[in-house]
Amino acid sequence: MISALVLAVVALLVFLFGGLWSASLLAIGTGAMVWEWREMVVGQGQGLRAPGVLMIAAAALAVIAADLWMPAAGFAVLAIGTAIGAVWERASLRFVVTGTLYIGAAMICIEALRNDFRFGFLAVLWLVLVVIAVDVGGYFGGRVFGGPKLWPRVSPKKTWAGLIGSVVCAQLIGLVFALAVGLSYPAEVAFMSALVALVAVGGDLIESSAKRFFGVKDSSRLMPGHGGILDRLDGLMAAALVVAAVSFVRGQSIFLW
Repeated sequence: MISALVLAVVALLVFLFGGLWSASLLAIGTGAMVWEWREMVVGQGQGLRAPGVLMIAAAALAVIAADLWMPAAGFAVLAIGTAIGAVWERASLRFVVTGTLYIGAAMICIEALRNDFRFGFLAVLWLVLVVIAVDVGGYFGGRVFGGPKLWPRVSPKKTWAGLIGSVVCAQLIGLVFALAVGLSYPAEVAFMSALVALVAVGGDLIESSAKRFFGVKDSSRLMPGHGGILDRLDGLMAAALVVAAVSFVRGQSIFLW
């Protein structure tokens, strides 16, 4: 609880300021998660070999580049750095490259959402609150109702009741949030919150399946009581990718319809 509270306060203040403040925090998180991923894939103690350092640095700098210029610049830095590191290393390329690109792209998307002058902070705050609601709703839905497992081979504790609880809780939080901050389309925000909940659960299952495949319980021990940063942000990253894609394709904030 203490580590979660400290992280929440720091993140709230940093994202409130935005700009290089939020980009720097996201860059640190990106580098840490790429390191965690490499430790899972390549092996314990191998995450900081020279090719790995290059890929970690490229992913972190990609977030900074996205803030200083545009998301396309960040994606270019991420792709080039990851490609050079992959050619250099020639080991477990499929998993290393896929994970690095996924993490880097998701964090670039979060920074891009924050850079929206009008709705940036609200968009990120909404996204975080909805993902928290997914965890809370899933926990209580599963504990209260139990029932059939969602995907027992990957995540033995998740149930269909928990999934429904996640979606309902996220939708309610989205609706309350939209009404509280005076958004013009609360019903649409509630609908998107439900969609984000499904995506966040999917992101959580993807990371759970990866950990089972590589035989690890937590991505690292960087966060006392929580495991790794990747364990905490798996759902948020998946949700950010979808929300950013919807925003970019439509050419406007998720809050405008």
